[in-house]
Amino acid sequence: MPFDIPLTTLSASSGGNSYTATYSATPNNGTTMFDGQQANSSTISLTVTENGATIATEVDTDYYLENPYQPLGMSISVNGGQFDFLYNSADPLPLLLTAGDSGPLGSGTYYVANTNDAIGSLTETYSVTQWNNSSTLLLTTNAAGTLNGQMVDETLTYVLNGVDGAILASVKLTVDGTQLTLLSACAGCWDY
Repeated sequence: MPFDIPLTTLSASSGGNSYTATYSATPNNGTTMFDGQQANSSTISLTVTENGATIATEVDTDYYLENPYQPLGMSISVNGGQFDFLYNSADPLPLLLTAGDSGPLGSGTYYVANTNDAIGSLTETYSVTQWNNSSTLLLTTNAAGTLNGQMVDETLTYVLNGVDGAILASVKLTVDGTQLTLLSACAGCWDY
């Protein structure tokens, strides 16, 4: 299910370098055509800097049907490269999440933009754990696969407290061979 995540700043340090990431996810108004059908969309943006210099950018447009929610695919721009992603199977999050839940979210194929040339695949999963009180959950999503022969492995953790919606807590990804776990400014507000 798409989240509305306001611009969030996350940070990490590794090997004497300082990393900062900005992340946002914003549902778009109206519908558009994707893969031959009317779809709703969200724009997801991620920028990573190392010591103040931009080292990675990604802007995804995520396409899906609503009521019931069904993800269709994405148009992706990574560091200037353009790709499309189409789901082969999709298992949306349950409407009610409880601690201990886990399972598949979907899998699909990466393509060269606007072609049928496959260049990779991806599988998404989720897990839910309870934080230190009964009303706060941590939702972790993981996307793993390959794109153009390179490993893709990205983990996002959200805090779900039933009041504020989804709050992005951390992003774990590999940039230029360095694995980073970037934490939001409020990462110390919870202990996971």
